[in-house]
Amino acid sequence: MALGAWVQGGIGFGSALVAAPLLALVDTSFVPGQVTVVTTFLNLFIIHASDAAAFDREVRWALGGLVPGTIAAGVTLLALSSRGLSLAFAVMVLFAVALTGSGWAVAKRPSTLFGAGVLSGFMGTVSGIGGPPIALLYQHDSGPTLRATLPRYFLVGGAITMVTLVAVGKLGGEELLRALVLVPGMLVGLAGSPWLAGHVDRRTARPFVLSLSALAGVSVLLKEIL
Repeated sequence: MALGAWVQGGIGFGSALVAAPLLALVDTSFVPGQVTVVTTFLNLFIIHASDAAAFDREVRWALGGLVPGTIAAGVTLLALSSRGLSLAFAVMVLFAVALTGSGWAVAKRPSTLFGAGVLSGFMGTVSGIGGPPIALLYQHDSGPTLRATLPRYFLVGGAITMVTLVAVGKLGGEELLRALVLVPGMLVGLAGSPWLAGHVDRRTARPFVLSLSALAGVSVLLKEIL
């Protein structure tokens, strides 16, 4: 969790992408509920430090797509067994890595933002990793715009995901208590993130983030298959 928060605070993306697959190797019950709770609150700290004037209001189209995507994910979670959820999680991690690393150029317009919101809501609820679809559309925006826009989007997305997880029985009092275990790590990583922001940019950090996430995702997949 500290590593994920360090990356998120330093380069603007990657908290769940890094932390979720690593946590799943420790205990699959950490995803998607606990990691979603902690990464959602992590965004509050990043929002506080961002420049609100750089916020991109067009992201509202993506916010509109979160609801149908999250509802579809909730239905999927009800149908999956524990092993099925682990396998779906591993596939989502690898898909998120491929999507983030593709550099695919997608025009940022209402239709693509809405579609990214649907996919983001689905991925975020199933795996705790909902950032790649929306980050893909904002990959060429300035640092201030990213830090002002994406955390606000992720905050809303995380809130919707948590409500859905509660509704389908995947997030309750026990999961919330277990989420507290991750808070110290989040705070440590956040405290160290200004150093990362001053020494490493998004392009430099991307191979490290993607390689670590892919390795963890493959490990979870092999763990369930073998």
